[in-house]
Amino acid sequence: MPDNWSYVVAAYGLTAVVLGLYWRHLVRKENELAGHLTAHTDRVDESSPLDHRIVERSQESSRPAHPRPDPTTRGPLQQ
Repeated sequence: MPDNWSYVVAAYGLTAVVLGLYWRHLVRKENELAGHLTAHTDRVDESSPLDHRIVERSQESSRPAHPRPDPTTRGPLQQ
């Protein structure tokens, strides 16, 4: 039974290394995206008519895509 503990410790060690490398990857990705967002917002505010249409469209109130029929227009169910 004591031989199994070496495998358990090795598995936990390997897991810690993999998670550490993944954490480092995520930090790099976050810094890269933060730099991209900063560069994107530093540009001159020149919006195109397309940008205005997108903003206007995104502010419309939502409506059902497929309106339900009026239940009062239905007849009785036939069996």
